[in-house]
Amino acid sequence: MEHFPTLESYCKGINISYPKWTDFDIRSFEENMATVHHKMPPFKHEFYAIAIKLGGGGFAKTGNYSTENKETTIFFNSPYQILQWDIAPNWNGYYIIFSEDFFRGTLSRKRITETFPFLLIDNTIPMEITNEEAHLFVKLFNDMYKEHKSNNANAKQIIRHYIHIALHKVARIYDYSKEKVTITTSQRSNDLNLVSRFKTLIEVSFQPGHRYSNTLPSQVQYYADKLNLHPNHFNAVVKRITDQSASDIIYNYILNLAKSKLSNTNKSVKEIAFDLYYNYPNHFSNFFKSRMKMTPTQFRESL
Repeated sequence: MEHFPTLESYCKGINISYPKWTDFDIRSFEENMATVHHKMPPFKHEFYAIAIKLGGGGFAKTGNYSTENKETTIFFNSPYQILQWDIAPNWNGYYIIFSEDFFRGTLSRKRITETFPFLLIDNTIPMEITNEEAHLFVKLFNDMYKEHKSNNANAKQIIRHYIHIALHKVARIYDYSKEKVTITTSQRSNDLNLVSRFKTLIEVSFQPGHRYSNTLPSQVQYYADKLNLHPNHFNAVVKRITDQSASDIIYNYILNLAKSKLSNTNKSVKEIAFDLYYNYPNHFSNFFKSRMKMTPTQFRESL
């Protein structure tokens, strides 16, 4: 596994320009996209990092936690934590990366994890944040970014203060988030039951012989109606239990069913599209290609 002991080696390893300082760096994701390796196998470095992702496809994984299927997100790295990513070239946001010594400077005698335990390797859980929270962090990162680009003598000291402010704001959100997602055993049991009913409904709804006029079984609204729930609430429960959106679960089921029909039947692509309640076969082909990177016909031929 690749190990990067310095910021210079880290930047070289992921194929971006060298850092201005040896113990701190700040970048926007956009400025890295032209050269950065969009897919990085597992590796380690010796720094802390805080990132805000405002948008973009794919995922970044820190330890056991991933940003996949998450919207606007704050996420973290700790020294020697295993990292990897597979990202689309459309990421936007900011990240800072810094050493323990840079953080402490003249401001703190404590190690960073004593004050901010969410940076411990086992606690670095990505957190989805609101637009208002994102706006506050973007402003902080922008201020750090401008200070870093300046040649002012006290730039490092000012940035240390900004990092402390950012970490205290993250700590506040982290504590609130833990309270917000705490649910009772009874609630969790109800949620698990709902997700089980949802998955059963998917299987039943794609059995042959059904006719649909308004909503289709490929739509979240169809299942929310069946379960007498608002679509937003329904999706929130599914995501809380499965860490996937309701639409992702539906599409994964459709994809697996399509692959099975292509592998085990002689039905034409058009017939399979109609079996899966696609009124237009080209819509089915586009769906399949977007997930398998090949058309249904190419998939069948590859077998």
